[in-house]
Amino acid sequence: MKRYLIFILITAWPLWVSAHQSSTALMSLKADGTDLRGTVQWQLIDLEQRLGLDRNRDGELRWGEVKALTPDIRAFIQRHIQIQRGPDACVTEPGSPLRFNNERGASAALIAPLNVLCNTDGPVTVTYSALFAQLPEHRLLWNLSVGDQVRQGVLESAESFFVTADMTASELSQETFAEFFVQGVIHILLGPDHVAFLLTLLLVSVLVLNNNRWQPASDTRTCVKTALVYVTTFTVAHSLTLSASALGWLALPGYWVELIIAVSVVAAAVHNLRPYLPASTVVVFLFGLVHGFGFASVLGELTAETGNMAWALFGFNLGVEAGQVAITLVIMPLLIYLRNQGWYHRVLVRYLSAILAALGSYWVLARL
Repeated sequence: MKRYLIFILITAWPLWVSAHQSSTALMSLKADGTDLRGTVQWQLIDLEQRLGLDRNRDGELRWGEVKALTPDIRAFIQRHIQIQRGPDACVTEPGSPLRFNNERGASAALIAPLNVLCNTDGPVTVTYSALFAQLPEHRLLWNLSVGDQVRQGVLESAESFFVTADMTASELSQETFAEFFVQGVIHILLGPDHVAFLLTLLLVSVLVLNNNRWQPASDTRTCVKTALVYVTTFTVAHSLTLSASALGWLALPGYWVELIIAVSVVAAAVHNLRPYLPASTVVVFLFGLVHGFGFASVLGELTAETGNMAWALFGFNLGVEAGQVAITLVIMPLLIYLRNQGWYHRVLVRYLSAILAALGSYWVLARL
């Protein structure tokens, strides 16, 4: 059994360790007469892979290096963002000045103004093709506003998005909800730190503490109840901060959010190894609040002044919950079945929790 577990962990380790923050770009455009104005935002680590921003190869991206490549960045924008209004192609002119956002590490990004000059009125179509060839996981979150028509969505390949005058408010809302629901499911399923935290909770949801030692729960009902309490507490907590952050009511620096999320994995895994947390549900709630800020990082930069933002938030939130429920439904029957095996809490929980603690520690060091 031990050899089998070691084989699984060695096989899975590179996949989890190599996981990183997803490559996400943001674009917001709003019609101004026949022209359009807006911004495009790329993570610096993504642009580094495409444009080689770090010219002195010291491992740090400085403003001087980025500013020196302004012509290359503008050419990159013109090559990969094409906009058409009505029957005619528009001219995309990167504006000035380029600027950084206020984040650190993997969240640091370049924000470039966009001035789009069009000769005619009519439907707007935007084609975006940047970074997909270099980064298969790349995606673009976009917001397009033309008069009363406001639409938001996500591109996961080199495609187009558009707004036409005949699209009703109901159609726009439904499309926004559907797109962000899918993104919510993807975000939780492909977010290794969030999944790792959930797994640490589920591992001991089929156990009870007896004299500060883990013992199998007496019946299935107790297991289901404990898992339900943990998952519900986590859901309520991260839903609160996800909503508040995405709507602009609360904000925490992305650097600290990602760091605390990694710490939460370590704390929960160490608790599985040697119980020390006085009230697990309270701790789950507190860490869930921080995870909510992490979920909101893919939504917070979108315009929060439109009605469709509510649909994007609602769809994304439900998608996250659907993904979380799917993980729980897959794992819990197996854990309930295995809990009475003598090696479950002595071997399996210990091995997996030790690996999760080490993995969380790696993330902490990587995000410092």
